[in-house]
Amino acid sequence: MLEFLAEAAALAFTPQVMLFALIGLAIGVTVGAIPGLSGDMAIAILLPLVFVMDPVPALGLLVGIYKGSMFGGSIAAITFGVPGTAGAAATVIDGYQAKLNGQPNRALHTALYSSIIADTSSDLVLIFLALPLAAVALMFGPVEFFALYVVSLTLVAALTMGKVARGIAAAALGVLLAMIGRDPITGGLRLTFDIPALSGGIGLIPLLVGVFAVSEIIVQAGRAWMRRAERTVASIAADAEKSGYDVAGDRLDWRTFRSTLRATFVGAGMGTFIGALPGAGSSLAAFMSYGIAQRFSRRPQEFGRGSLEGVAAAEAGNSATSGSTFIPLFAFGIPGSATAALFGAALIMMGITPGPTMINDNMAIIYALFIMLIYANLFNFGISKLLLPLYSRLAMIQPHYVLPVVLGLAILGTYAASNSVKDVWLLLAAGLLGVGLRWFGVPLGPLVLGFIVGPGLEQSLRQALMLGRGDWMHLLQSPLAIGIYLGTLAILVVFGLVTRRRALHAKEA
Repeated sequence: MLEFLAEAAALAFTPQVMLFALIGLAIGVTVGAIPGLSGDMAIAILLPLVFVMDPVPALGLLVGIYKGSMFGGSIAAITFGVPGTAGAAATVIDGYQAKLNGQPNRALHTALYSSIIADTSSDLVLIFLALPLAAVALMFGPVEFFALYVVSLTLVAALTMGKVARGIAAAALGVLLAMIGRDPITGGLRLTFDIPALSGGIGLIPLLVGVFAVSEIIVQAGRAWMRRAERTVASIAADAEKSGYDVAGDRLDWRTFRSTLRATFVGAGMGTFIGALPGAGSSLAAFMSYGIAQRFSRRPQEFGRGSLEGVAAAEAGNSATSGSTFIPLFAFGIPGSATAALFGAALIMMGITPGPTMINDNMAIIYALFIMLIYANLFNFGISKLLLPLYSRLAMIQPHYVLPVVLGLAILGTYAASNSVKDVWLLLAAGLLGVGLRWFGVPLGPLVLGFIVGPGLEQSLRQALMLGRGDWMHLLQSPLAIGIYLGTLAILVVFGLVTRRRALHAKEA
């Protein structure tokens, strides 16, 4: 074993491999910060390079892109209120509000630290616990996945304190939107209203960017027009910008960072577990981490208003999937996500077949990959730490300069993701939907969560019913699913008792 470790270290720490990892990180952070683009897209584009590169440098490049894009998505989420990647959708909820409160530097540093901590912990779990966790993940069938999705939608209540009914309604609307297009079982069209463009359904990128970014642009442009028309005084945000951005007052001190650690560890644990489940995804991990962290927080009322705990939980949950998503691939040859599938394709192109014998047959290369996963986090921390002051200042540029650029990037990124004008129209329609939801005080997070969970929820439900021959009681015949339901019920009871106790203490105070 020591011989293999020494050989793996010699492969991973060569200047060429480290240089490609740095290049990959730069590419990953860049594409992650641009709405509509993603690390998966960059990996897919660069995948042909695997044919002409040595295996270890090629893996270093791909690892760098993956790691950089995981954090890069939070930059756009915090700076402009636009999730750069799907996994950063939950980061928008508090990250952008923190920026509006004049704390972009704190939010960005919180996102970076929580991302690196969770990412590293997930990588360590991959290295030391790949086989046991993969065995647990493979125990999940349609019934268990349905239970998991029900749990995620149940926790919508935790995401929308004071707006539970509206949060559930938004989640239901998200599930309904996800059903537009072709039936996953029969292939028939549904909810398309004879519009050919909707036959393929609504893409995640146009909905995500439209609901968060375009709606925000429309709202801010409308406010600016109203202020100009009524000749009122400038807004508080504009006054803050005119007075100058307070760099000294926007530093993340140790006390504030320590207060976010609980949320970071919640996100790291939840994200690692969710990442090990094939198909669950980083978005689901981020939202579930956010909801659980809110309920365990000492200041749950600050969530949604710029809470750094919210930023830490969402970004940790998102990033913690990066290592564990490889567990099913490495242990059983089953990709746990689109990224894992791309890495699996790269390994196959290198002559390495993912599966139970992969590690033993290619121990030096695989352990070199493990080493690269760890030091890529350190590189990511160093590069991002140097650039964060620049991102913080960019975040405080006056909106009338930023909004047209953000709108252009949103349209360009959405079009580039699919080369389809249809998605641009869907982007604008989603923006109008977002404006309407904001007008009526409906939270946007549950809508996106419902849209993300919707396809998996429907597919797992229908597969479970097919296995049970239409018997709904089949959903309760799995001990693991029953455990998930009972665990969720226990969590809700605990959350309810804690909320009630806090309310009583508040009245006594």
